[in-house]
Amino acid sequence: MPIMLAPVGQKVKIVAMSLDAEVKKRLTDIGVAVGADVEVISNSGGNLVLDVLGVRVALNRDVAMKIRVA
Repeated sequence: MPIMLAPVGQKVKIVAMSLDAEVKKRLTDIGVAVGADVEVISNSGGNLVLDVLGVRVALNRDVAMKIRVA
């Protein structure tokens, strides 16, 4: 399922990212990568806030819809 649909407060594992190479590299550099465990902190106004290794990362809706989690 897209990470955008994960409930707030739930920890999920990233299983796939369907993004262009530049965006994928930028996210991977900050810890948002396939295999990473992340927690959804907030989902409001079309934006998503994740906790990745203790750091909060904000994603817009378009990017979040292209990240699949389990």
